[in-house]
Amino acid sequence: MKRTSVAVATLAAVAVACLSWQGIASAQAQPQQPGSSNSLQRDQFEARQRAEIVGVLKSYERSLNASDLAGVVQLYTDDAVLLAPGARSAVGIDAVREAYTGIFQAIDIDLTFQVAEVSVVSPDWAFLRSTSNGVVTILATGAQTPSSNQELFVLHKSQGRWKLARYSFSSVLPSAQ
Repeated sequence: MKRTSVAVATLAAVAVACLSWQGIASAQAQPQQPGSSNSLQRDQFEARQRAEIVGVLKSYERSLNASDLAGVVQLYTDDAVLLAPGARSAVGIDAVREAYTGIFQAIDIDLTFQVAEVSVVSPDWAFLRSTSNGVVTILATGAQTPSSNQELFVLHKSQGRWKLARYSFSSVLPSAQ
């Protein structure tokens, strides 16, 4: 009986040694360096994603300032939601298109957006927080009024492109009373 337990113990020790040797050989074949390439690749990927998202905001700014309905709408997902102050939620791409049609018929926008934060929360979802400042001209009267907003965009990556899935904004100017 004692001989059997010694043999089992020896086999166990040999198995552990073999597994340890395999682990060492594997580690030597793929050396880990500080700031590993995986970490660097992940950082570069996230930086590219953030740059693409900022590019969507800049495209939105250009299209909005040009009253370019097609340019704005193509930046949204088909199931997008636009949450504008003082208006019902525009749910779906047709409602978003209708909302911007009304906006562009009523006002001319000249805004500059500044990115406050970009967070990629998964490979397909991100959010962008921004501020915007500029002037809005009421087309019916030609009156100009300052505009200063805070915005929150939720983006969804679809077919390799980031698009606006949800957009909400509010003025940071004191209300006129």
